[in-house]
Amino acid sequence: MIMDTKAYMKQTITEMLKKVLIDMGVSHPDPEVKISDAPQHGDYTTNIAMHLTKILNKNPMIIAEEIVQALKEHFGVEKEGIDKIEAVHPGFVNFSLTDSALIRYLIEKQRRPVRPTSTVMVEFAHPNTHKAFHIGHLRNIITGECIVRLLEANGNKVIRANYQGDVGLHIAKALYGILHNTKSDIHTLENADIKEKIQFLSETYSAGNKAYEEDETAKKEINELNKKIYAKDPSIYPLYEKTRSWSLQYFDGIYKRVGSHFDRFYFESETYDLGKTLVMDNVAKGIFEKSDGAVIFPGEKYALPAGRQGLHNRVFITSEGNPTYEGKDIGLAKLQFDEYHPDRIIHCVASEQIEYFRVIFEAISRVFPDTKGKEHHLVYGWVRLKSGKMSSRSGNVVLGEWLLDEVKKSMQEILTKGERGYDRKEQNDIAEKASVAAVKYAFLKVSTPQEIAFDINESININGDSGPYLLYAYARCKSVMEKSHQRSSVSFQTADAQNNIKLNQEEHNLARLLLYFPETIESAAINFAPNFLCTYLFNLAQTFNLLYAKHPILKNNLRIMLIEKTALTLREGLRLLGIDTIERM
Repeated sequence: MIMDTKAYMKQTITEMLKKVLIDMGVSHPDPEVKISDAPQHGDYTTNIAMHLTKILNKNPMIIAEEIVQALKEHFGVEKEGIDKIEAVHPGFVNFSLTDSALIRYLIEKQRRPVRPTSTVMVEFAHPNTHKAFHIGHLRNIITGECIVRLLEANGNKVIRANYQGDVGLHIAKALYGILHNTKSDIHTLENADIKEKIQFLSETYSAGNKAYEEDETAKKEINELNKKIYAKDPSIYPLYEKTRSWSLQYFDGIYKRVGSHFDRFYFESETYDLGKTLVMDNVAKGIFEKSDGAVIFPGEKYALPAGRQGLHNRVFITSEGNPTYEGKDIGLAKLQFDEYHPDRIIHCVASEQIEYFRVIFEAISRVFPDTKGKEHHLVYGWVRLKSGKMSSRSGNVVLGEWLLDEVKKSMQEILTKGERGYDRKEQNDIAEKASVAAVKYAFLKVSTPQEIAFDINESININGDSGPYLLYAYARCKSVMEKSHQRSSVSFQTADAQNNIKLNQEEHNLARLLLYFPETIESAAINFAPNFLCTYLFNLAQTFNLLYAKHPILKNNLRIMLIEKTALTLREGLRLLGIDTIERM
């Protein structure tokens, strides 16, 4: 179900502000109402007074006080569920909600389908065949999957795309390694496990890459192999197709394990000819230029707004007549926009490609003017273990699957030491879900552009800021709900909220957080910031646990209602992160 992203109280406060500001002489007011940082500062706040200093020619604190007075005079604020409005130095206006309004909102708030606002393509995962799926790819797919779900929750129609490198020099290096492998014969792997096949490809790629860098004869042979692959030469193409299929089968298993799927798989092999044709067709138009036998995009010619670093020139077709990654991206853009007509394309790609995409987006907009401003590079930072960075070139690769397996082993150790009495299947299922949750949350809880030094122990800490901690909080909520139903508790009704309810501090804090969930989802989607949602869910779980620790629950229908809403919110929030919940833990 797509959620309504317009929070009732926030919208009400915004409309009230607009009306009084118009009366104060402000034309077309657009006040920004935000969630307050702490309960003692109220539930919502606006700094609009500080933005009106020049317009009204007054001190912002005086403007804030006038806004407060006007709101009290023109509206029955208590009827709107507002308990207190106050001006605070240096010019904030803070709004505190009544306890009854908080509870009434939680009971009456409906989730309803939202009409799609736009069509967005999110392009993520991007593994290259014949190479390892390392933990950088794992962060990519986890981030992309979460962005898809956040955008969908805010009413967008989303196309899931995966652009994979299935041609190029890395393929030739892997095939060279196979052809010159003296330790094992590829034919003996026909009936082998897919992991064994992928291990073989990783080793042969590493060997081929080493030969390419150290042996000129090998380098020439690999370059010739590369040409044959592009030409679909029958002397090498069957081997290429067989090993390519191994990689795709392996990737598909990882996609399923982390809960991702795709609407369209794009491959470099299908953008190669199209990209080359488009680049050559636009040489005559002056978009691309010939230079030393190659074809380049003269990025240095294009001015950028003041303060921004200029673009640079890039080769789109080599002197041998082959399109580079850049040339293929022109073909990819045509396919994507022709097939799906997206309003925007989000490319989830690592930070080292920032300058690359600045040039590519400019080139694409010159070839296809209607696409200008529709391409966005979602930058994510490097991932490493605390022992250092990965390198697929050296063969010292930290595999994404290895990380999931290692975290799962650690989770199984924790479960084995517990006293919950799991049978073997249940323990394995819980360990698998908890390990995926641990890795996903560890990646998503930090800002997407930030680099990560992954710590397995931290990721599984059931008492810390981790995926398993959130799963445990949800399971505890479900346990409380189960016990409350066994005691035939009477559900808390809307009529109960009409009375002058007085919440204690823990109840108020939990109700307040539940109120903010739709706004958090909206903010996380707009800013491409899954960490906003992670922070929210961690705070929600902590706040719930504090209420649970300090107050009896089962004989209090209000608290049972708050726990039920907390469980629903945790489940939905975790789903948006791509995490499956566990009913018992």
